[in-house]
Amino acid sequence: MSMKPSIMIQICKLTVFFLFISFSAKSVSFAEIVFEESNDDESKAFQSAMTEVNVYSESESEVAYSDYCSSVVPESVTNSKAYTESFGAFDGYETGYYIGGNGILNPKINTISNSFSFETRYVSKTVADGVWKIEGSLMFYESYHPIPSPFHLKLHGFWSEFSGNLCMVGTGSAYSKQGNLLTPAAVFRLRNLRDSSNITTLITGTLESLSSSDGVSYFEPISVVMFPLLNYEYTFDFREFTHQFSGERDGLKNLAFNELPSRRFCSMIMGHLNEFKLQYTRDCSSGKQTCLPFVRLNGYLPHFLSFSSIRCSEVERRIRVLIEFRNTSHVRKYPSFNPNTTLIGEGTWDDRENQLFVLVCRFLDIGESWSNAHVGDCTTRLSFRFPAILSIRETSSAMGQIWTTKTANDSGYFDRTIFRSTGNHMVGVPGLKYEYTEFNRVKNLCLRKVQLLRNKGQSYPSGHSTDLKFDMLVKSSENKSGWGSADPLAIGDQLYKPYLFLMDLPGTMLERAVPARLMNVSYEVSITLQTPIDVANGVLFSYIEEKVEIRAEGIYDSETGKLCMVGCRKLGFDNQVFENASVDCEILLNFEFSPLKPNQIGGYITGSIESTRTSSDLLKFDRLEVYSTIYKTDQRKSSIWTTDHQSTKVLLSNTLMCIFVGLQLYYVQNNPNVLPSISLVMLVILTLGHMVPLALDYETLRSNKQHWNMVSPHNGGLIELNEVIVTVVMVVAFLLLLRLLQLTASARSRDRNRKSLLFAEEMTLIVIAFLYAAGAKFTLLVATEKRRLDVALLYFSSVESWYHSIYNDFKSYAGLILDGFLLPQILLNMFSKSKQKALSCSFYIGTTFVRLLPHAYDLYCNLNSVYYSMLQVSVSPVRCFVSAAWDVTIFWGLLLLAAIIYLQQKFDGHCILPSRLRQLGSYSEEFHS
Repeated sequence: MSMKPSIMIQICKLTVFFLFISFSAKSVSFAEIVFEESNDDESKAFQSAMTEVNVYSESESEVAYSDYCSSVVPESVTNSKAYTESFGAFDGYETGYYIGGNGILNPKINTISNSFSFETRYVSKTVADGVWKIEGSLMFYESYHPIPSPFHLKLHGFWSEFSGNLCMVGTGSAYSKQGNLLTPAAVFRLRNLRDSSNITTLITGTLESLSSSDGVSYFEPISVVMFPLLNYEYTFDFREFTHQFSGERDGLKNLAFNELPSRRFCSMIMGHLNEFKLQYTRDCSSGKQTCLPFVRLNGYLPHFLSFSSIRCSEVERRIRVLIEFRNTSHVRKYPSFNPNTTLIGEGTWDDRENQLFVLVCRFLDIGESWSNAHVGDCTTRLSFRFPAILSIRETSSAMGQIWTTKTANDSGYFDRTIFRSTGNHMVGVPGLKYEYTEFNRVKNLCLRKVQLLRNKGQSYPSGHSTDLKFDMLVKSSENKSGWGSADPLAIGDQLYKPYLFLMDLPGTMLERAVPARLMNVSYEVSITLQTPIDVANGVLFSYIEEKVEIRAEGIYDSETGKLCMVGCRKLGFDNQVFENASVDCEILLNFEFSPLKPNQIGGYITGSIESTRTSSDLLKFDRLEVYSTIYKTDQRKSSIWTTDHQSTKVLLSNTLMCIFVGLQLYYVQNNPNVLPSISLVMLVILTLGHMVPLALDYETLRSNKQHWNMVSPHNGGLIELNEVIVTVVMVVAFLLLLRLLQLTASARSRDRNRKSLLFAEEMTLIVIAFLYAAGAKFTLLVATEKRRLDVALLYFSSVESWYHSIYNDFKSYAGLILDGFLLPQILLNMFSKSKQKALSCSFYIGTTFVRLLPHAYDLYCNLNSVYYSMLQVSVSPVRCFVSAAWDVTIFWGLLLLAAIIYLQQKFDGHCILPSRLRQLGSYSEEFHS
C-alpha cells in the first residue's frame, strides 16, 4: 500500500522545519581546512574533516566530576537559572598556548602553531560562596593530521574565585598519528585565574588524559599558558621610570600621535608593531653572549623581532605586548609561542618625546612543562618611535632599541640592540616627509642623461601611477642571475601614494595633482642574485644566493619615461645585521619605461644597475642588466577599461536573456497548453535573480558615477550612458520574466489538472527549500568556523570585514542557485510525470549559455593569470574570483541539467530514474483519483 501524498508532504515539511531550527543551535566546530595547493591526500583530509561535525553528543560528558576534581574545587549546584559566558578575567572566548600532548598533538613548539582556544557557553553562580559552574570547550589546532585538524573537547566543571582554580572534565574528538578518529576523555585544570590580572599574571594549567597509558585515546599531559583579557590592570607607573628612558631623548623629530584622534592610537601602534630587523654591535660576531636577554637560538643570533598585542587602551594610550625573537623573516598567520625566546611588556606613549616606552619582563622557570612558569625579572627596557623624516640612509618608518638596566657585571646583562622596520608602512600618516640628500651626485650623474626634448606623440606613466612599481629580472656578465622588485618610496617630499592622486581628488582639483615633468623620486630596490656552482654539461646542481638591498633617489622624467637614480647599499654580515655596517653609495641606477599605447595591457622596462667605482676597487661589482617583462597600464585607464569590460559582460548577458525569454513567450503563445507545466519555482528564482541586482546595484551605479566623474570628468558622460543602457536592459529582462511568471500562474489556476500540478509544485518547493537551506547552513557554518579559527590563531580582522566576507559568500551561493535554475523544472517533471515540452529549446539552452558566460570568463582569467604570474604581474582577484576547477564543475553541471530537460521533454519526467523509482508518479495519480 502506497503512502498518501499528504503524509509525505508533512514528513518533508517537518524535515525542513528541523533543518531551519538547527540554524539557531550551537553546532560543534570542525577544522578549517587551510592549504595552498590541492592534492589527493588533502582532498581526503577535507572529506574526513567534514564528517567530523557533531561526532560527539551534545549532552554533558559522562565523566564524573567528583572523581577527578573534588579536591581542587568542590562540586556544587547552581542557585539561579541566570547564566553568562564570562567569568573572572576570562571573556567568553580566550586563546592560549600549549606544549606536550604526544599521541594526539605535536608535542614540540613548531613553526606552524601551538595555540588553542577556550570558549565558555555557560557560567552560573552556585550555592557555594565564590564557586561558579562552568561549561565550555577546548580546541587545539595542531595535530598529527596532514592539515590543521582540531583536537576538540567538551568540558564541564567549577571555578573558585577565591583560590583561582578551575577544574573541568569531559570528552571530545581527535585524530591519532595513523589518522584514526578518537574520543579521548580528559581533565582540565587551571591555576591563578582570578577576577583581575596584571603584567605578572600568567595563568598556567594542564590537560591530562583519563585513559590508561596503553589505551588508543591516551595522550601525554599538555601544559598550557594563557593571558586573560578582561579586568586587566596596568601595573607600572611610568612616572617612576622616566629617568631610565632619559637617554632615548635624542632630539630627533618623530611623528606626534597627540595630533591624531585617540581612537587611532591602537590601530596605528598595532598595525606597525609587526616585524623588525635586529642590528647588533660588532662585538656580537665574536660569540659573546651579551647580545640578548637569553641564550642564542640554536647557536645563532636571531635576525628578527616581532610584536603581538595582547591589550591596548585608547584612552590611556597604553599597550600590553608579547615580544618574540626569531630567525625567520615572515610573520606567521598561525603564531607559535616559545617562552624561551619571548618577552612580555607594558608600554605607554610619551607625548613629549613622541615615543613608545616599554617595561619588559621575562618568563621564568620554563622547563619541559610550563606548570611552574611565571613572569619576573622586569629589568629590560624598550623604546619605539616613528621617524618624521626619511632619507636614503634612513628609510625605516619605525625603529627602536632594547636594553637592560643591569650593569655589565650583573647576571643577565646584554648590550643595547637596535631594531628597524623591514619596510615603509606609514603611507598616509600626516607629517611624514622624505628628505633628499644626494643633490650633487644626482646632478652630475643623472641630469645630463635626461633628454631635454619631449618624445612627440608618446605618453608614459605619470609620476603617481602604480606603474612606477615593478618587478624585474636581472643578469650580470659573471653568469649571475636573479629577480627583484623596485618600490617607490617617495615622489617629491611626500611618500608614494598612487591611489590618492587618482581616486580621492575631485575633478576640479585633478589638474593640480599633475606633477611637473622632472620629479624627485626615491626607491627601495630589492634583488636576489644566484651564482651557479657545480655546473656540468650545462646542468645546474647548486647555487649561492645573495640578497642585495638598495636605497636610491634621483629624477623621473614623465615625458620621456627615463628614471635615473644614485643608490646606497649596506655592507656587512647578512647585509644589515650589524649596526655599524659599512655603506656603499657609489651605485647608479637607470631605467627606461616604454611608451603607453591605446588599449595596451602593458609595456616593457629595461635598465641597469652598476657601480661607479674604479675597476681596482674591491667594492666594484659587475653591471646588472634589468628587464621587466610587463607592467600594468595607467591605473585610471585600466580601471575605466575594467569597468567598461564588466558593463559589456552584463549588457551582453541581459540582452541575450531578453531574447531567450522573448522566444519562450512566443513559444507559449503558440502552445498555450504547455504553460501549466512550467515550474513556478524556476520562474520565481529567475525573476528574483534579475530583480535583486537591480535593487542592490542602484546605489553602486550612483557611487560609480560620482567616482568616475572625480577621476576622469571627460569620460564621465560616456560611463554614465553605459550604465543607463545596462540598467534599462536589466529592467526589460526582469519585466519579460515577470510576464512569463504571470502567464504561467494564470494558466495553472485554470487548468483541470491543477491539483496534481499543485502537489508536484509543493514537492518541488519542499525539496528545493531543503537543498537550499542545507547549502545556506553549510555556507554560514564554514564562514563562522573560519572566523573562529582566525581569532583563535590571533589572525584578527574586523567584524565589518567578517560580515563583508559572509555577504560575499552568500552572494556567490545565490549565484550558484541561479546557475541551477533548471533543477526545479526537472523535479516538477519528475513529480508530475510530465510529457509536455514546457520549455522551448531556445529558452533552456540559451539561458544555460547565459549562465555559462561568467564562468567561461572566469576560467579564461584563471588560465591567463598563470601566464601573467610567470611575467610577475598580479591579476585582480575581483576579476578572477572563482577557481578554474569550480568553473569547470559548474560548466559540466549546467550542461547536465540542460541534457536532463531534453530527455524529459522527449520521453517523460521519469526517464532519468531507475525503473524501481519510476513508481513515484503514482502518488500524484492516487491523489488526483
